[in-house]
Amino acid sequence: MSYEWKPILPLSEEDKKIDLSEVDSLKVAWHEAKQRFQQSSANNLKEFDEKLARLWSIETGILERLYDVDRGTAQILVERGFLANYIERSNVIPNPEQLVEVLRDHRAAVDLVHDCIANSRPLTTGFIHELHSILTRHQHTVEGIDQFGDPISFPLKRGGYKELPNNPKRPDGTIHEYCPPVQVSSEMENLLNWYQEYQNLDPVLVAAWFHHRFTQIHPYQDGNGRVVRALANLVLIKAGLFPVVVVRDQREQYIECSERADAGDLKLLVRLFGEIQKKTILQALSITPDTKPAVPIVEDVAEAIASKLKRRRGEVALQLRHVNDVAAILQKAVEQHLRTLAQNVRYKLNSTGDLGIGVQVMSGGPEQMYQGKPTAHWYHFQVVTTAQQTSQRVNFDEHHYFIRARLSAEGVPWLTFVVSFHHIGQELSGVMEVTAFAEISFPSSDEEISKTKQIQCMDRPFTITYKDNAEAVKNRLLDWVSETYVIAVKQWGDIL
Repeated sequence: MSYEWKPILPLSEEDKKIDLSEVDSLKVAWHEAKQRFQQSSANNLKEFDEKLARLWSIETGILERLYDVDRGTAQILVERGFLANYIERSNVIPNPEQLVEVLRDHRAAVDLVHDCIANSRPLTTGFIHELHSILTRHQHTVEGIDQFGDPISFPLKRGGYKELPNNPKRPDGTIHEYCPPVQVSSEMENLLNWYQEYQNLDPVLVAAWFHHRFTQIHPYQDGNGRVVRALANLVLIKAGLFPVVVVRDQREQYIECSERADAGDLKLLVRLFGEIQKKTILQALSITPDTKPAVPIVEDVAEAIASKLKRRRGEVALQLRHVNDVAAILQKAVEQHLRTLAQNVRYKLNSTGDLGIGVQVMSGGPEQMYQGKPTAHWYHFQVVTTAQQTSQRVNFDEHHYFIRARLSAEGVPWLTFVVSFHHIGQELSGVMEVTAFAEISFPSSDEEISKTKQIQCMDRPFTITYKDNAEAVKNRLLDWVSETYVIAVKQWGDIL
């Protein structure tokens, strides 16, 4: 179906109720952790921010199909900076010199956003025009379709609203209609006025709303996607959060979320922004301390300062380790929940197939034993493997809790499903990640598993912080556990 343009709308009361509680608690933990990082890891934190800016600069153009950069080259550019010497000519379109020019324009736009925030510049049409000019500095033309349906190319007007309609035709022949040029100015004025009214609302919600409404207007002849992703990040960075980097693998999901917002449902786009923000915070918590040696100071002064800092760190650590109390309460709830889920599966299988399925559910962690043996070290390898996929560091110097639910029977593969609670970060952060994984295996003995196949049953981790109330997050966590367990059982059933 064709999409017919409608004037943009403010946030509805229903939009304001979108649940971002998991991200909210993580944001609070990050704001406090950031203060500690600025003392212990200032250089590495700065490097993390710079790499994130480079990644955004690369991926924002890939999303628009402005150029193509293979993953290996992209990683080198993120790590080392934007130099043509790092790029093999056969690995990119266009040529390396042209690509670097465009990437540096994108990186300059990031600096402009930071400059706007640092100097308390208001978000105005003038600033947005300036941002558009920088992002399109090396783009000279726009591709379009004339009234006869033939492709045409005409000069791009930088830093000025569109003068012609820019309604794209989709592959299925339908038209997506954006704001008519004559109404762009008034619609942008409405957008900025509402934005000013939303300064006290959740920045993730506001960023997603702003992104969608700007996209509905599509005020420029070209470059709208790059501009709005920069503006959405301005909202987030101003609130002390990280920019949202939508990468190439998320392009289809990103488009689907935007189309759902076109239909009046902003929830999926808000949640996408929230999940990306959450993932970035967890990666930031894994930043290592700087290795630069401290400046020598007088010994007695150093001793006094060290003693004071030690006491302060002890107080902070005690506070941050409250997340263990939250995890211990939730572990009991998850164990009971998994026992119910597993018994329901056993009942259905045994009542229809007489498979003789048995259920075993147990918990492990600090001072928890199984058959007289400690369990604290169980499943470390699987947990670390899962965390490495998202560039996060698991801190096993702190407590680790898990729950295992096993479905087994003679002559059929066993399903072992594990939910893990583990600390994230090089240092104590007060944040624990909850992940789930499953294994399908033929056992050779009770605890010795051979021919084990690990299966994916989780599309996103769950997080808890020392600020959380266990009862407040319990139901959301149990829903998440149910979702992951269903995926695991379904994959197990495909093998049976």
